[in-house]
Formats: sequence, C-alpha cells, structure tokens
Amino acid sequence: RNMNKMTVLLLSATIISGCTSSVPLIKKTQSGKPEGVYQNTTKDKVKDALVNYCNSRGLIIYNADNSSVICGKELEGGSAVFGQMLIGNAYSTTPVSKVRFTIAQVNNDTKVWADMWMETQMAMGQVQQMAITDNASKNTIQQRLDELKP
Repeated sequence: RNMNKMTVLLLSATIISGCTSSVPLIKKTQSGKPEGVYQNTTKDKVKDALVNYCNSRGLIIYNADNSSVICGKELEGGSAVFGQMLIGNAYSTTPVSKVRFTIAQVNNDTKVWADMWMETQMAMGQVQQMAITDNASKNTIQQRLDELKP
C-alpha cells in the first residue's frame, strides 16, 4: 500500500515538474513572484480591489488589512486527492489553496506581490503547507494583477 502511494506521488511529481518546465513565465519580476505596481493610488484602494477580486472569484477571504490580503478555496476532486496525498493523510482536512497578496507603498505608487501555497490541517491540529511555485499558477495570478484596477 505504501509502495502504491509512493509510485503515485513520484508519477504525479514527474507529471507536474514536466508541465511546469514547458510553461514560460509571462512576466519576469525582480522577486520571481507575480507582481503589480499601481501608480498614484493608495494601499487601501489596492486592498479593496484585491478583496473584490477574491470575492468575485468565489474565494474565501481569510484576512484583509492594508498590508495584505489572503484568500483561497478548498481543492476539489483530483487536485484535493493529490494535495491530501502530497502533504496530508487520510485524517487531514481537505487541502486549501491560498494566495497572499502583500501590499506596500513605494512613493506615490502601491506595489503588490503574491505568494501561493496549499495547506491542510492534520488530526492533531498541526498545519502542513507546501509552496505553489509552478509557472502556470504564477501566470494566472500575474494576469489578475495586470488586470487589477484599484
């Protein structure tokens, strides 16, 4: 049974890493993360635009203040099963995919960058996390930041 799980994990990891290398980043940033710079606007307006973005996509908003917005959703179907195998076990909660938008004032402009991860809570309460760093995920968030109108 453990051997089966390991085979599936290796196969999945191979498939995922195979996919990520074939997807080019749509925008190279200094941090390597999705980033957006919004001219002549406040952190508050950018925060509201990010909260509206999360809400319009049906995401759960876990935290929103002038320095960051964290939102996400429970994984479903195959990705939930895969996520649970990767970072959890049969007793852990359904994995949640989350994104944190960090908001910083730079002179008259407001800069945002995004970090993504998947997390699950184990039976004893500890939270397991794994960063999401593939180019396809980064591109999706980069497109949203490029479209954002604070």
